[in-house]
Amino acid sequence: MSKIKNSSTDIHNYLLLEYRKCVMKIEMEIFKARQTRMLNKVQRYFNSTPIRNAFARWMVNALYENTFYTISHLVKEMHTNRQTISSIINECENEGYIIVERKGKTVSCQASQILLDKMIDYCKWRKDITELTVGKAYNDLVQFEKWMSKEFNV
Repeated sequence: MSKIKNSSTDIHNYLLLEYRKCVMKIEMEIFKARQTRMLNKVQRYFNSTPIRNAFARWMVNALYENTFYTISHLVKEMHTNRQTISSIINECENEGYIIVERKGKTVSCQASQILLDKMIDYCKWRKDITELTVGKAYNDLVQFEKWMSKEFNV
């Protein structure tokens, strides 16, 4: 019977390194996709700047949560300013990417079906690259950490 050469710390460090490498790979793939996934008008708009890209996520989340986000909420959540959010809302409303509700001076919005459909496509792509990169490394790391957190009776 051969001896185990690596300590649990060595194994944990190896699994952490493999996970981190996979995270970097997925982040690089996402960056490349934002530069190249310009197949249609929706992708070109939301991949054109980081704030527009993030705005799409907030809009779809609002739809999933069955709510409308106000400009004030978006400004606070996204750490930006009213002018930027107002401009994006106007552009997106004109293109039909979002649904806007106006009640007095309050403007609220959420994703339209067009944006939702494109985000569903994105989530499928994201799921595929996650499975191919970070999925296994993440599961290996979590499983090892679970094993190491248990007390074994021998």
